Amino acid sequence: MLKAVVFDLDHTLFDRYETLKLCIPLFREKFRINPRVTDDYFARELIWADKNFVHHGWKEIHAHLLKCNIFAEEPSFEEYEAALLSFFHLVAVKFPFTIPVLQELRSRGYKIGLITNGEKILQQKKLELLGIKDYFDCIVYSGETPYRKPQTEIFNIVCDSLKIPAKEMMFVGDHPLFDVDGSRRAGFVPVWVKTTGTWIYPEVEKPEIQIETVKELLDILD
Repeated sequence: MLKAVVFDLDHTLFDRYETLKLCIPLFREKFRINPRVTDDYFARELIWADKNFVHHGWKEIHAHLLKCNIFAEEPSFEEYEAALLSFFHLVAVKFPFTIPVLQELRSRGYKIGLITNGEKILQQKKLELLGIKDYFDCIVYSGETPYRKPQTEIFNIVCDSLKIPAKEMMFVGDHPLFDVDGSRRAGFVPVWVKTTGTWIYPEVEKPEIQIETVKELLDILD
């Protein structure tokens, strides 16, 4: 019997694509953008690159933007990365169903957890901007531990904190390796959220439960 639902953050509860749209004016303030580049074009190419390359790493996203001649003066990857991380301290968009799902899970008596790879300052700021920090019974930031997803140890931290065995917990996330394979090896019931729609790890078995959005969880748990 499932007693807890544990989530990933980005692309699961945090709408990264809508957030990236809000970053376009911030990019214009920070860098010189090619005058022929419209906000719509910039957003479209940034989101396309994020959707296709995010599981490979941000360097490929940066390279795609350079290839599209977005910038009048090309920033280095380090400059691009630092800017985007700073933007995520300023803007964050949740999916419209994020809070209703968390509220419903709580009303049904489930414990709710979160495991996110990243530094606590940034990820905590996202949670504050999204207004969802108080819905979780346990939050694990990888930056506060020696571990990162997909390492089993970081999943064990949630088990110890909630005092619930892994087999009685569901883990919901978008990353095939970090979220699905990591949680499965830790003993959780894995759920893949197909936000990016890309599965770049053929060696990793897809989970039985696959959903388009977190909203579908409520029907599955019924």
